[in-house]
Parts: sequence; C-alpha cells; structure tokens
Amino acid sequence: MNKLIGYMNFGIKHVLNLIMALLVTVVFLQVIFRFILNSPLAWTEELARYSLIWLTFLGAAYAMSSKAHIGMEFFVKLFAVPVRKALYSVATFASLLFFLLMVIEGYDLAMQGMSQTSPVLRIPMGVIYMVIPVSGAILIINMASQFSKDFKSGGV
Repeated sequence: MNKLIGYMNFGIKHVLNLIMALLVTVVFLQVIFRFILNSPLAWTEELARYSLIWLTFLGAAYAMSSKAHIGMEFFVKLFAVPVRKALYSVATFASLLFFLLMVIEGYDLAMQGMSQTSPVLRIPMGVIYMVIPVSGAILIINMASQFSKDFKSGGV
C-alpha cells in the first residue's frame, strides 16, 4: 500500500512541476505582451490564476506526504509520550474530518459550477473547483498513511 501511495505522490510531484512551468510561462508571456508589445493577452491572467489555485491545493496535498506542513512541535514536545500520542490522534482525527468535508462539499461545489464558464477561457468552473475534492482525497490518503507510519515507528 505504501508503494502505491509513493507512486501517487511521485505523479503528483510531476503534475505540480508541470503546473508550475505553465504558470511561469503564462506570466512571462503576459509581461512580454503587456510591457514590450503593448498588446496584453486576455487569457493569460485567468490561466495563471487557475494554475495558482491548482498548484496551491495539490501542493498542500503533496506536502502532507513529507510532513512539510507547519506544526507546534515546541509545545507538543513538552508533554510525555502518551499525551503526545493522544494529542496527535485527536489532531489527525480532526484534520481527517475537515478533509472529508472538503471532498463532500467540494464535489457538490464542482458539480454546481459545471454550468458556469470562466469569462475568457470558457472552461467550466466546475473543472477549476474540482481541485478541492481531489486534494481533499489526496490529503486523506497521505495523512492516514503518515499517521500509520508514525504510530508503527513510535515517532509521534
């Protein structure tokens, strides 16, 4: 199972690299066309905005796989190991509930947004909103995997 999650995160990392390359390219084109050619492109700003949204949500999901999110380790390490484990369990459970809410409500939002299109690119907004349930599912998978690793190794 851990191998499958590793492959998933490897794929997400490459998708993030592609989105970042797209974002940099689009912003560079916008600068060139706006300030050098004096003929701004209408679609670049919108594509850059949507790329940044996808980059943020998927990046947060990927960061969960390597425990790259900020934490309160200074305060947590003041407690004994059993209390640390209990706090870690409660925090993980609360986070999983929030991520489940992201999946459920994000899917509803994405389905409602399918009838609305973006102003310039004419992309259904549901496609843009779909990153919410997708990243929520990835967050659940990565957090559950990290939680099981931490509890097996005793390194909470």
